[in-house]
Amino acid sequence: MIDYLRLKDFKIHANLELPFGRLTILTGQNGMGKSSVLQSLLLLRQSCDQLGHITGLNLKGDLADLGSANDVECQSSADGAMTITLGMKDGQKLNFGFSYDVEPHDTFLPAIVVPTADMVKGNALFGSNFQYISAFRLGPQKGYERDTNIVQYQRQISKVNGQCEYVVHFLSYYGKRIRCIPELMLEGTTDDTLEGQVQSWMQHVSPRVRINVESVGSDFKLNYKFSREGQTMTEEMAAVNVGYGVTYVLPVLVAILSATPGSLIFIENPEAHIHPRAQSELMKLVMKAVRAGIQIVIETHSDHIMNGALVAIAGEDGYAGMVKAYYFERDDASHTSVPKPLNILDDGRIVSPPKGFFDQIDLDMKAIMGF
Repeated sequence: MIDYLRLKDFKIHANLELPFGRLTILTGQNGMGKSSVLQSLLLLRQSCDQLGHITGLNLKGDLADLGSANDVECQSSADGAMTITLGMKDGQKLNFGFSYDVEPHDTFLPAIVVPTADMVKGNALFGSNFQYISAFRLGPQKGYERDTNIVQYQRQISKVNGQCEYVVHFLSYYGKRIRCIPELMLEGTTDDTLEGQVQSWMQHVSPRVRINVESVGSDFKLNYKFSREGQTMTEEMAAVNVGYGVTYVLPVLVAILSATPGSLIFIENPEAHIHPRAQSELMKLVMKAVRAGIQIVIETHSDHIMNGALVAIAGEDGYAGMVKAYYFERDDASHTSVPKPLNILDDGRIVSPPKGFFDQIDLDMKAIMGF
């Protein structure tokens, strides 16, 4: 489990130190460096071969395509190298260094220093206990592709840019094979299979919906039904004929419910296309996962996602120490990122939140109501 990240000379980050919690929430206005934090870690993952070796940093890969050396070197640094340090909860430290002494349009930075392959392979960031769900995940599709290697051997729901293009194949293959850990099960349910819990949580987030995955040749179809009063169901509807929200939340449910303690999950904009109530219900699952020992990093622009964590902290002892949250700002003089840690009390209150931190509703109400 990641304890902290140190990032030097990468994009908008001249010298960043960021402690992580079991849940780490990154917030702030656009262009402040939130995505770059995740990108730095994704670059490490895509630069690692199957044996755990890293010979350099691949800037152009499946998880992240950031252009060339000139695009990622921090404009406020003159060190000529990027360094990434991962401190782990067990005290282990992974040090990475990559040289900018290349042509400006090169897409590969040679390594200066890297950990041993054994240290890398034993880390969740580089293994199968990792999932990345990006803001660019696929919306409803007429058909979903199959990839036996990605799903059955690498145990991933996505290959390219965190699109979650194989989440339907994953659910089809592991639906009855994976038993969810008890801590993640929805209260009042008894079916502990991945399929059963995805169904239960989906209905909890989006009432009355049921999922049906159908294998069609080499691909899959995703259909939905809705329950009606009197225990009857609607006819099946193709995913493309149902709103974006259900399809967008599906990878989040699958990634969390298939995880085990020690897993690592990155989620960008979990709030995308879903109702505020659904966001709050989704955060109940996230917080269950955090308590169970699953590490989750969320980038969000939603106060409902943030408040979901705060409600859990207020309602149950121990959560406050598991959550780290940051509001990212920018030093315009140096054009560097400045993440401000939020001081969260045991009752869920935030002490002296920075100006701009989810205060727009207060500003709007003042303009509308005069208070």
